[in-house]
Amino acid sequence: MKRLITLASSGVLLCLALFTASIAQTPSGPSMFLPESSFDFGDVEEGKVVEHTFRVLNKATSPLKSTK
Repeated sequence: MKRLITLASSGVLLCLALFTASIAQTPSGPSMFLPESSFDFGDVEEGKVVEHTFRVLNKATSPLKSTK
């Protein structure tokens, strides 16, 4: 019986520690996410201008501010 109580207490403490660690890792501010981190233009002629638009997503609820 004493072994069962010790095992149950250890399990509860382990769950509490894991829950606390997961809360501590949750970002509190904006969280920037780039679905596409690179883009291959392939072969481009010298002097030719190419462009690509990267999407930036905010995975949090607080505003994500960007400045140039």
